[in-house]
Amino acid sequence: MRITRRLLLVLALALAGCIAQNPTLPVFATAEHGLLPPAPGMARLFFYRLLEPSEPALGTTVMLNEKPVGFSRNGTVLYRDVPAGSYFVSVVSRGPYPYQFKTVQVAAGQTWYFRIESLASWSCSGKPTCRGDTFVVAIVDPAQARAEIAPLGLLGG
Repeated sequence: MRITRRLLLVLALALAGCIAQNPTLPVFATAEHGLLPPAPGMARLFFYRLLEPSEPALGTTVMLNEKPVGFSRNGTVLYRDVPAGSYFVSVVSRGPYPYQFKTVQVAAGQTWYFRIESLASWSCSGKPTCRGDTFVVAIVDPAQARAEIAPLGLLGG
């Protein structure tokens, strides 16, 4: 009984931490209806990080063709409308990882989803005081991505 109460307390505190992660941001699922569609000839790229309370809250700069386009934080989604073309999608990352960035050919009218994943254990293995993160860009299937970004905080376009 004592263990059950402790477990419930830990779960309640963890849930409270998740809810309070981005309290000032609109939830994507409700805010997306107010987003204007991309202009003709443009594509929309979404960048997001899942809400991972166990991961460091450190964010990272999202880059297209090595130029900053936004800042990705834990539990948030942001988007950019871009003209058709080839894009090297990367983020600022303390550590290297195989195939961590992506190059995509974007056509007008397309929507792409990129999940920014934090691999804290990779960059800090064997380093007890390490605070850096290795970030990886993953291309995500649209149906899966839409379900993943629904509860996240919208940073804007």
